[in-house]
Amino acid sequence: MSWVIASGFTCFIIGLVYPKLKVDEGVFTGKDMVLFNVYQIIANAIAWIIIAPVLDIVIYAESPSLVFTQGVVAAISNAVSTGVIGTILLKLYSSTRASKGSLSKEE
Repeated sequence: MSWVIASGFTCFIIGLVYPKLKVDEGVFTGKDMVLFNVYQIIANAIAWIIIAPVLDIVIYAESPSLVFTQGVVAAISNAVSTGVIGTILLKLYSSTRASKGSLSKEE
């Protein structure tokens, strides 16, 4: 249960940054890549190093050293995989969208 809540938190935070990226407008610049990755790294760190371990301790009475170690490993692996796969997918998706102002009316 605690890991589901942590996953939901991560997705919520990443969802907050999505409108700022303008991917739907066909734009995904280097600055956007950095912004996306900063947000997802922070979200993963909070979710897996704080939320999930604390809830595991509270709900399941797990060993703190075990769950915090698991949380750090999960945060690192999730941040790396989200950074690589997410950045690639956002770049590919943005390239399928027409850039704003790229269409013109013929006379």
